[in-house]
Amino acid sequence: MNRFARCSPFPIQNQRLIRWNDMLSIRNPRVRFPKYRSLDTITLRLQFGVPVRPKVEVLMPRKKVVGRRKKYRKPSYNSAIRVACLVDRLPRHDLGMRLTSVSEYLGVSGQTVMRYVKALNEEFHTEDGQPQFVVDERGGEKWLCRRERFSDPADAHIYELISVYLSLEVFRMLGRSLTMVDMIDKVYESVEKQLSRSHRQLIKDLPRKFYSAPWAPKDYTAHDDIISDLMKAIVYQYITRMDYKPANGEPEPHVVKPLTLLCHKGGLYVIGESDRHAHPVYFAVERIRSLEVTREKFNYPEKYDPTQMLDGAFGIFSGPARTFTLKFSPGLREYIESRKWHKSQKFEEQPDGSLLMTLKVTDSEEVRSWIRSFGEKVELVE
Repeated sequence: MNRFARCSPFPIQNQRLIRWNDMLSIRNPRVRFPKYRSLDTITLRLQFGVPVRPKVEVLMPRKKVVGRRKKYRKPSYNSAIRVACLVDRLPRHDLGMRLTSVSEYLGVSGQTVMRYVKALNEEFHTEDGQPQFVVDERGGEKWLCRRERFSDPADAHIYELISVYLSLEVFRMLGRSLTMVDMIDKVYESVEKQLSRSHRQLIKDLPRKFYSAPWAPKDYTAHDDIISDLMKAIVYQYITRMDYKPANGEPEPHVVKPLTLLCHKGGLYVIGESDRHAHPVYFAVERIRSLEVTREKFNYPEKYDPTQMLDGAFGIFSGPARTFTLKFSPGLREYIESRKWHKSQKFEEQPDGSLLMTLKVTDSEEVRSWIRSFGEKVELVE
């Protein structure tokens, strides 16, 4: 029998193919035939030296490149220095950096930063083979961080503990006997148990290292049951019935779809859709005389946004807006410019060093009280 009669399968990649009598044979296998693409492994069997037609799916000719080839930027020393700065800077931020901050720090566009990240991930990997540099979505912003951003897992628990502690402080100022405070306390204790003894020493002074100074907070100790029922109704989307007493008037019945529990300037408010109003309104929790949570559910509105109910730093939105033009003395320029008072604020520095501020807000007592608090150092131009 011919020694080619029972030959073993072998790949046909990078072989030179020629067409002969509607059959395929192999000649000079070391020479690449550029007219045809490389194929996946195809089994050929030769019997008695006669080529046998193999099962070939498709032989596609190479596509000709039309027009100019895409030119890639050549790496430069400046790019290498910027990448080195990125690698040096990122480990200093355990929670990562905003992509906009990285672009500003390096002086390049966000697209260029992503190109740097792609180049770094081609060279640097974690122990399990994952890319070391990742881009996360947090709060609608892109953050660049390292996958192993915590050298010790206990470090991650410390940051989790701090986050829980800050949430705890927000509700403690509203009343230490609230059920909500007890629930957050339990979460705090469960995270604390995961820390080693040395790390527990680091957090023993947490109340002094992170302190919140609330501005005239309200006391909700007597409203614990109402707050608990409101939380249940908001989470499970239950319709509620309440008796609410406005600032001037008698208690009125409302059928409310609670949407948001808002903490604003030391007070709690419920934003919801009432059967008495066409648009969402807010209710001060301390003015709710009674509350009943029904078993009837509602669909949470997709286009609802609680920020639309707020008027920046000047309180809860109510009534039409008007434009204010204020002129602050030079001594207040840095203080006013460094804060986000309202989304519509605009600043213009004057030749004498004073600051002209324009904003469009609700003409409320809170706005006028804020203007009067600066005394003679502010002038109402318009």
